[in-house]
Amino acid sequence: MAEPLALAQVPGADAASGTVDRETVLRTTTSRTARIVLAALGWAVAALFLASFVIFFALHTLPGDPAVIMGGLDATDAQIEAIRAEHGWDRPLIVQYLSWLGAALTGDFGTSPFSSLSVTHELVTKLQVTVPLALMSLSLAVIFALVIGVYAAARSTTLTGRLVSWLSQLGIAIPTFIVGMLLVMYLATPLHLPSTGFPREGWGDPGAALRSLILPAITLAIPQTAGLVRYVRSAVLEQLGQDYVRTARAQGMSRRRALLTQALRNAWLPLLAVIALDAAALLMGTVVVEQVFALPGIGHHLVASVSTRDIVTVQGFLMVLSGAVILLMMLSNVASRLLDPRVRLR
Repeated sequence: MAEPLALAQVPGADAASGTVDRETVLRTTTSRTARIVLAALGWAVAALFLASFVIFFALHTLPGDPAVIMGGLDATDAQIEAIRAEHGWDRPLIVQYLSWLGAALTGDFGTSPFSSLSVTHELVTKLQVTVPLALMSLSLAVIFALVIGVYAAARSTTLTGRLVSWLSQLGIAIPTFIVGMLLVMYLATPLHLPSTGFPREGWGDPGAALRSLILPAITLAIPQTAGLVRYVRSAVLEQLGQDYVRTARAQGMSRRRALLTQALRNAWLPLLAVIALDAAALLMGTVVVEQVFALPGIGHHLVASVSTRDIVTVQGFLMVLSGAVILLMMLSNVASRLLDPRVRLR
C-alpha cells in the first residue's frame, strides 16, 4: 500500500488547521486524471502512425512483386505494367502510403487484388471468430489464475505451493502449438469436441460454434494462466506482508478472511493492468492457434494472405491487430496509473 500523504503534500490542504479543501482536491485529481489519459492517447496515436508506416513500407519493399504473381508465368511485361497501373502500384511509395492511410482512417483498407473482396468486410467476418476465441481464453485464464494463484499464496510454504509455482513455469515454457496438439490427441475424442474447423453457418448455430472454440480457447489460456498465476501469487504474498494485514490479524481476523477481504482486494487493482497486456498477447497468439485448429479467423487468413503475397489484405489485417494491441497497452498504462496508488503518486 502507498504511504499516506502528509497534509502539506496535498493540494488545497491547510496544514495549520489540518483540513483539506475537497473541491481543490477534486479539481487536482480530475486534472491529473485528464493529463494521464491525454498523454496515453497521444502515445497511442503516435504509435499507431508509426506502426502504419513500418507495416506499409516493410511489405512494399519485401522481395516478390504481387503484379508478377497475379499475372502468372505467361504474363508479358505490358500486362504486368497494366496490373501495376490498375492497382496504383506504379506510383511513388510515399504517395501510395498517404493514399492508403487516408482511406484506412475512414475504415477502408482497400480491396484484395486476388479475391476482389473488401478487406474491411473480410476483417469483420474473421473477427467473429478471433474475438470470441480471445475473450473465452482470457476469461478462462483470469478465473483459473485467481483461484490457483490465491491458493498458491495461501500455501506458499508447503510442498503444494511450491509445486504450483513449478507447474506455472512449465506452462509458460511449453509452446502453444504443442499444447494444442496434445489437447487434440487426448481430449477431442473423449469429450466429443471438434478437433479442427468452425461451423459453416458460423454463429447461426451458437452451440456448435462454442464447442469448436473450446479446445483452442484452452490452448491459448494455459500459458496465460501460468503467467498470471505467478503474478497473482506474488501480489497476494506482497499484500499479506503489509502492516494493515498484520494489524487485522492481530485484531483477531482469520488468515483466510484477511487473504480474501484484504490482500486480494488490494492485489486486484494492479492485476487489471496485467490482464490488459495479457489480452494483447492473446490476440497475437490466436495466429498460431487458428493455424493449429484450422479456424477461419484473422490469424489463419493472415497467414494465407502472406503466402499469396496479398499485401493489401496483409497490411489491413496487421494494421487492425496493431491498433488493438496499442489500444490494450494504452488501457493497461492508464489503469496502472489510475488504480495503483504506488504508480499514481509518482
